[in-house]
This record gives sequence, structure tokens and C-alpha cells, in this order.
Amino acid sequence: MPYLVNGQPVPQELIREEFGRIGRDPQWQSIPDLTERANRLRAAAEQCAQDRILIEQAAANHPRPIDLAALEQEIARQSAQWGCRAAFDNGELRRLTERNLCVQRIRQEMLAGAVKPPVEEVEAFFNANRGNFPRPEPFHASHIVKYVNHGQSEEQAEAGIEAALAELEQGAPFAEVAGRHSDCKDKDGDLGRFPAGHMVEEFEEAIRALEPGQRSDVFTTPFGFHIAQLHSITAAGPATFEELRADIERVLNFVWCMTVRPRRTPRQPWPAGNAPALDVDSDRRAAYGRQKLRQ
Repeated sequence: MPYLVNGQPVPQELIREEFGRIGRDPQWQSIPDLTERANRLRAAAEQCAQDRILIEQAAANHPRPIDLAALEQEIARQSAQWGCRAAFDNGELRRLTERNLCVQRIRQEMLAGAVKPPVEEVEAFFNANRGNFPRPEPFHASHIVKYVNHGQSEEQAEAGIEAALAELEQGAPFAEVAGRHSDCKDKDGDLGRFPAGHMVEEFEEAIRALEPGQRSDVFTTPFGFHIAQLHSITAAGPATFEELRADIERVLNFVWCMTVRPRRTPRQPWPAGNAPALDVDSDRRAAYGRQKLRQ
């Protein structure tokens, strides 16, 4: 039977998402019995899903409005960074940005007063979990897109992408064709660098089939019709300490604040082998005043 968090059901999809996410923690392998491991993982995933909903509820119900200047600055930053990648309309982008800023504020309040971990502890954590910090292979690609939406039918979008393809096949430069035909003309279709898994599956499959300098034929995604050009791809590798330092500090701060501070003061280092595995979303796992009921 599903859990309710302040009357809101906890979706099974969210529990499955949390199960997969926290299951990557290598410390679960220390439980030799597979049934026990699965049961404990399931219980932890249910708890994480409930805590995640609680934090989002707290953010949604917070009486203080988000600073308008901060909101506009963040919207401008995301628009400049992602261009057309997200395919959000302005209203949707504003709504999501405001919600995320509310969640960030709740997290900051939860962490208020936390003691910053010493650099030795952060380095020890990184070294102990180095194998768990891969850097995804980054792509650099451009695209031409014709969206299928309320303002453009599928037939119109397909006709537009075929016109762009015809110019490309006649030798016109990709950037020029994107500037003339694409519904995402920002930077002449250049998407910049992005990691594996950032784009929708159909787009990534299309560019993975290319060699640098090649372009695809027309393909479709849930957004519409596309033509892509791959500029480069860099092999995946381990992330560096400096790339991860801020995330590790934040996670250690949060875990200490939520689970260690009531029992150990002043701050003490984690016992060898018992440090929590890095999870940049682990702040969702904290309870912000828990109320659980079963239907």
C-alpha cells in the first residue's frame, strides 16, 4: 500500500528512482545476504522518497517569496547557458526556476550552522571513493530543429526540416542553414559541450553514430524533427578532486548536520571505511519534519 506524506501519495516511480540512485553506494555490498540487502535498500529508498517529497512540500508552502532579482538573474543565466536545449517555454522555465530556488533555500536553512569539513576529511573521502566519480564523456554538437507544437503542425515541421536538409546536401554550411531554418537559432544551432545523458535518448543515439565532422540525416525526438552535426567527443575519465570538492563538502556537511551533530560535538572525522558515499542529491534524503501514514 502506498505511503502518504501530508496527504500526498509517494509514487512507486519515485521509490524506484531512489532505489537505483542509492543502490550505487558501494557500502551496500557489505551486506552479503542478497535478500536482506534488497529489503534494506527498499526501506532506505522509501525513506528517501518520503524525505524528498517533504523538502519539496516545505519549499512549495514556504510563505516567503523568492527575491525577484535573484529569480530573473537565474532565468537569464539558464537561458544563456542552455539556449534551446531544454525546449521549455518561458512560463515553464520561470515556474521550474522559482521552485528550484525555493528548494535551495530550504536546504540552506537546514544546513545553517553546519561545521565546514576540514580539507583532510574531504580529501580522504575523495580518495576512498575515487572509483565512484566518473566524468561522463562530453560531446560538442550542433543541431537544426523544427518543433512540433501548438504553433506548428507535424506536416509543417517536416517540410521545414526537409528544406534545411536540401540546402545541406547542396553544400551549404551547417551554421548558416541552422540560422535560416532552425527553430533554435541561438548560436547558429551550436549546443556547446554537454555530457552523455544530458540530451534525450533519440538525440544521443543519433550523434553517437557519427564521427567528428559528420552530420546525421533527419531524425525525430519527442520535440520534433532534427538534423545534428557532431564536432567532437572526448573520452570519459575520472573526475578530479577540484571538480568534486564543493559537492563533497556540501554532502559531508549535510550528512553531519542531519545525522552526526546530535551525537558528536565538536565535529569528528568519519571512522575509516564508514564515510557515506558521495551523492550530490543526498540532501533530499534528510527529514524535514516527517509525517508518514499508510492508507
